[in-house]
Amino acid sequence: HQLRTPLTGMKWAMSLLLGGHMGHVARAQKEVVEKLSQANERMILLVNDLLNVARMEEGRMISKPAILDIVEVIESTILDFQGKGRERKIKIVFKPSKEKLPKIFADEKGLQLVIQNLIANAIQYTNAGGIVTISAVKKDHDVSLSVQDNGIGIPKHIQKRVFTKFFRGGDAIRMESNGSGLGLFIAKNIVESNGGKIWFESSEGKGSTFYLTVPLPK
Repeated sequence: HQLRTPLTGMKWAMSLLLGGHMGHVARAQKEVVEKLSQANERMILLVNDLLNVARMEEGRMISKPAILDIVEVIESTILDFQGKGRERKIKIVFKPSKEKLPKIFADEKGLQLVIQNLIANAIQYTNAGGIVTISAVKKDHDVSLSVQDNGIGIPKHIQKRVFTKFFRGGDAIRMESNGSGLGLFIAKNIVESNGGKIWFESSEGKGSTFYLTVPLPK
């Protein structure tokens, strides 16, 4: 928390500068502040990840499961990534079940964080012109959700380490140097704390599909 407070203050100050609220900002100055703002945002995300991990390991992660419409959760989460998808020339598609999906029982904020992480990774590690497909279907006593991409994939020899803390594959680092290696570790903990499962299938150079299950109300 002591790290996040000054970072949030810096974010506020830079937004004032970029918005012209502190007077005219020359083009060259604006470019520098924009780069600082992007770096600051990455630091905020890293601190948030570290705080989430600390809460999980200390048993302080607050979960408030409730009856949810998973289609609404997915659609609202996808909206946040449409701009990023267009920027990277990647199409994001949602393919819900043809049959109306039943309500699920999960923590909404936690579930959103998991879906955000999976979509962000799929976009990050897919080349321009690629596609990210999100699907949801009912299976037995759960709703199964998948996030599929046709990106760089995960080499077989490192697949066992994907959900471990701080792990990032060499290809992923070369393609995107920024990243904490905590996203999938956090996602796994959230899914399992909600009574679900998470796993993936991947082939190097052909893409990956991450799956998770969310239980139905008993």
